[in-house]
Amino acid sequence: MRAVVATAHGGPEVLEVRDEPEPRPDDRMATVRVASAGVNFSDLLAISGRYPGPTPPFVPGIEVAGHESESGRPVLALVPSAGYAEIVRADRRLLFDAEGMDLAQAGGYPLVTLAAYFGLVHAARLARGETVLVLAAAGGLGSAALQVARALGAGRVLAVASTEEKRALALTHGADAAYAYDEPLPAADVVVDGVGGDAFLNAYRATRPLGRVLLVGASSGTPPAFPGFQELRERAVALVPFSFKALRERSPEFVAREAPRGLDLVRRGEVRPLVAATEPLEAAGEALRRLGGRASVGKLVLRP
Repeated sequence: MRAVVATAHGGPEVLEVRDEPEPRPDDRMATVRVASAGVNFSDLLAISGRYPGPTPPFVPGIEVAGHESESGRPVLALVPSAGYAEIVRADRRLLFDAEGMDLAQAGGYPLVTLAAYFGLVHAARLARGETVLVLAAAGGLGSAALQVARALGAGRVLAVASTEEKRALALTHGADAAYAYDEPLPAADVVVDGVGGDAFLNAYRATRPLGRVLLVGASSGTPPAFPGFQELRERAVALVPFSFKALRERSPEFVAREAPRGLDLVRRGEVRPLVAATEPLEAAGEALRRLGGRASVGKLVLRP
């Protein structure tokens, strides 16, 4: 089968399309014939060696849509790696029904939808009527978080994005208002921060007392710098670090049990992750360059 292989740690230039042995199913692992595979920032970090992952050579990619090889049923799958391929092995517990979904795009659905769902519901404990502020709101996770927050009954959903184009996109994907990073931010009950750096501190200081800041990443390259203990006490804002990758590795049964509720938001049409571009496997390196350069919006997917 054809697969994209990271031949060494480095940038997108280390990727090659190669012929690899086909994986086989067993009692614990199914195989999925991939229709589309999501491209994620964590793939870029894994290739660079800055993120826990396999040792090169390896096939990146942690989410796919396709058909289960044995039954032929359409599925979504979360995988530890090897999604950039024609066939991938997937834990049977983390296969989810994709009946009725456009499999050519659905490889970009599960990770951002479920990261936003588990983060808002189980980590940040979003309550109906609360105001949610989302940083990097035009990205894959950010645009999904806008929609998930709306579907969960948030009172107001606010976006922060770097350009006028991205702010306009956020407004079409569930935001009530959109702001630039250098603007004063409105008060919020829950913040979704995938940026870190100075953006985190500004959003934290806009969070209401007893609010929560959900820390899902640091795309700026700078992790959040937490305020001192006294300021934390006086503001009474909870900082909630959250890794959906770590959650599904440590608690796969919990994820398997709760994930269908999050994916039902997609099935009902309340959430539709933005897939901005679909590319062949050979374009994996270029897709990751665009993602790393913050030149993309929404999700990018590969189609074997």
